[in-house]
Amino acid sequence: MRTRRLCGIMGIGLLLGVWLGGIQGAKAQESSETIRIVGEGGEEKASDTQTGEATPTEATPEKPQAKKEGDTQALEKIVVTATKTPRNPDDIPASITVVTSKDIEQQNIQTVDQALKQVPGTTVRRGKGLGDTLANVNLRGFPSSNQTRTLALLDGQTIASGYTNSAYWAGIPVDDIDRIEVVRGPFSALYGGNAMGGVINIITKTPKKLEMAANVGYGRYDYWNYYLSAGNRFWDKLSLKASYTYQYTSGYPTNLVQRTASTGASATRVTGFIPTTTTTNTPTYRIGDTGDNSSYTSTVATKLSWDIADGHKLDFNVQMNWNEYGYGQWHTYLRNLANGSPVATGTARLGDSALRFSTLRESNFLSGDGREHAVIYNLNSEHRLTESTNLKLRGGLMNQPHNWYTSAGTTAFRGGGPGELNSTPSKLWSGEVQIEQALGTRHALTGGVAIQADEANSKVYQLENWRNPDSKLDLTSQSGGRDFILGFYLQDEITWHPMFSTVVGARLDRWKTYDGMFQLAQGTPIEHLKAREEVSFNPKAAFLFRPYDWMSWRASVGTTFRPPNVYELYRTWRSSTGSIYKGNPKLSPEKAVSWELGTTLKPFTGNVITATFFDNHISDLIYRVDDKTDPTGRTSIYKNSARARIMGLEVEMTQQVFSWLNLFGNLTMVDARILKDDYDPEIRGKKIAYVPRQQINFGFNAKYWIFNYNMSGRYVSKMTVRDDNADWVNGVYGSYDPFFTLDAKLTVTPVKYFNVSFSVDNMLNRQYYYYYPTPGRTFWVQAGLKY
Repeated sequence: MRTRRLCGIMGIGLLLGVWLGGIQGAKAQESSETIRIVGEGGEEKASDTQTGEATPTEATPEKPQAKKEGDTQALEKIVVTATKTPRNPDDIPASITVVTSKDIEQQNIQTVDQALKQVPGTTVRRGKGLGDTLANVNLRGFPSSNQTRTLALLDGQTIASGYTNSAYWAGIPVDDIDRIEVVRGPFSALYGGNAMGGVINIITKTPKKLEMAANVGYGRYDYWNYYLSAGNRFWDKLSLKASYTYQYTSGYPTNLVQRTASTGASATRVTGFIPTTTTTNTPTYRIGDTGDNSSYTSTVATKLSWDIADGHKLDFNVQMNWNEYGYGQWHTYLRNLANGSPVATGTARLGDSALRFSTLRESNFLSGDGREHAVIYNLNSEHRLTESTNLKLRGGLMNQPHNWYTSAGTTAFRGGGPGELNSTPSKLWSGEVQIEQALGTRHALTGGVAIQADEANSKVYQLENWRNPDSKLDLTSQSGGRDFILGFYLQDEITWHPMFSTVVGARLDRWKTYDGMFQLAQGTPIEHLKAREEVSFNPKAAFLFRPYDWMSWRASVGTTFRPPNVYELYRTWRSSTGSIYKGNPKLSPEKAVSWELGTTLKPFTGNVITATFFDNHISDLIYRVDDKTDPTGRTSIYKNSARARIMGLEVEMTQQVFSWLNLFGNLTMVDARILKDDYDPEIRGKKIAYVPRQQINFGFNAKYWIFNYNMSGRYVSKMTVRDDNADWVNGVYGSYDPFFTLDAKLTVTPVKYFNVSFSVDNMLNRQYYYYYPTPGRTFWVQAGLKY
């Protein structure tokens, strides 16, 4: 990792040399001609022809740029995710939030999911920073663990894995993002499965001229971040952009070692143990940790945008990401009372008590390494066939050829010994053909055909040396399978009156799962599972009523579904304790009926108030339950066992107080509960796992002269992860505590092309657990060049 960091530093130096030379060459070609840009209130400002930016003679908010030289029209806000067509968000009956690149720059954002944490109705779960490979995002209270019920896209292409369909947040550089469109609510009528809570579409930057950037940042826990990019537009037809991102942290101890104690014979007397409890209040003791959790991620991204001819355009993106994590020297907290030496093996007596830890092993303190490698390909083309007809084509692949982790066996030690390798490569193909047809001035039809195919195969190998993933021995177990979705959709946007419009649509999906198999243990036969298929039809209707320019009302109702993923269908494995966790090839898709009612008010200049009530009724919710066919009670299996209801309220307000000061605040309240479970009636009325009941975000951004200061506060209430809600204890390893944090960032731009920033996250140094112990107060210093 140190070698990669050195290479990154050398790369920055090389690119800066080329970059500075490019700036001088570009400056020599700049024209002194100016154009006019009309800002808010009709005020005109002179701007440089090359950059199109207002002359920074006073501290004023940035004004919209003109589309072309000489154009005096301010750019209109446009989103594409809600209807799959370019629309002003004020004209769409949906709950929409747009996170812009400027919003991201004003905060200390290191991963894409962190950019969403202040969006109302959004729950971001990242417990230990860069090293958290299980980070995820859900919308509207729909939970996510080994599945996702929120669809995540990159320029319209899904970034879900073919294994669990969870989004691959690690592989997208935040500096490449132009904006993130978050559309909440049921969208299976347009996007098919996995869009139960909504859709998140990450849209990357396309250069309009010569653009180059370089950033270097450093933070607590030896956290380094390097970013380099260059792009240009040639012949006013072809845009090219390439970027490289490298992030590394030496980390801190995130995996804690805990043991229960029992009575027994005499043993070595020790001290240093820390009394604690489990999340269900069972007494236990903390005796060590597995070492600093180091992690790195490296991403190469390229984008090509070609205006082939008038009305014909092609975009091609490739994102290649490598992510790896590991652990440093483990620590035992136990010390021999007689001589103070560390104790990690044998039998240890807790001081003068009758309790003891039996059969301590070095392997108790060992955590394995892991690696992911993913490549995302995305090809889009748009063609204007007639003045009223557009054709869009899209194809993509999310390929994860490497996704593995190692674990140490019971007789392993720091330097080696036996272990296991779990490897699950996966692929997800997708494609779409879409037609947009205007019928007069009132109707805009959108229809299309979409396909998606998932494939994943999980294999477990014995390792001769748990530190070396290439020392594979026998294959001990395996599982895998495929699924395929074919969907047809049609949508009609109807403008009945300037004050009233509707969007109605429906989608028919045929879902099929096949080639399923599993082998539970070495020497047992491979079980091949039958193929099966189901059909899902999902309509939706949405209404927008805007009686005044400052007031609008919206309502929608629709159905949505989520097909089970390959993990839930086929992943069957046995734990080290002998418990069996089974997939279920007989699972059916989850279904939901959802409706919402909301309003947006703009009572005076600079003020926007939005409120939305939503209600989701879910059937066939997939839950892991005890397998009643196993008399030992040591087997669990996924079942369509539950009905649930998720209802909530989102309230948001923004206020531009002065030209240099903006305030924001939002509140999300969710009541997500199980209504019925056929396999466990006792969980009726319990809260759904991984869903906080309240979230509050607030803050401000102040910009004056060369300074920009952003501060935000965030409160998230407690989450439970057990279906019986028995994990109520806070402040212990494995709990999801309620927390409140304050974050701040100061950015200084002394000259046009250079800025420096200083950030502090968790300013109050709140100590809490988000399963893992969180990092506490952290700082970040960054310097950037942008042309």
